[in-house]
Amino acid sequence: MRKVDRNRATHQLARRTYSLTPKRGPVLLLGGIAAACAISAMAAAGFALTSSREHSRQVDAICAPPPSEQALRDELTRAQLAFDHEAATRAALQKQAEDTTAELSRLRTDLAFLKRQRDKTD
Repeated sequence: MRKVDRNRATHQLARRTYSLTPKRGPVLLLGGIAAACAISAMAAAGFALTSSREHSRQVDAICAPPPSEQALRDELTRAQLAFDHEAATRAALQKQAEDTTAELSRLRTDLAFLKRQRDKTD
């Protein structure tokens, strides 16, 4: 067997152990993880912003300053006027219903009288 020169480059290449290396480097893997973290952080920030807006609306409704006395008086006056208008409308409708009932009763009486008159003539 021939003696091989151990210092030659071809000998070193042939005798070296090789292992599989990933096609994508660790930088790409770390970049993907960083992108996923950024997306999840943005989603969490959006959720926090939405819930913060809802919470601030609720707090604003609770902590709103009380209405002034003049505004309360105006609202009470409007409510009383609306109530008076409704009461007057009901009274007018009730009177109209009573008048209609009386007219109906009178017409029924007349009809009964006319039927008796017709039966007598036949």
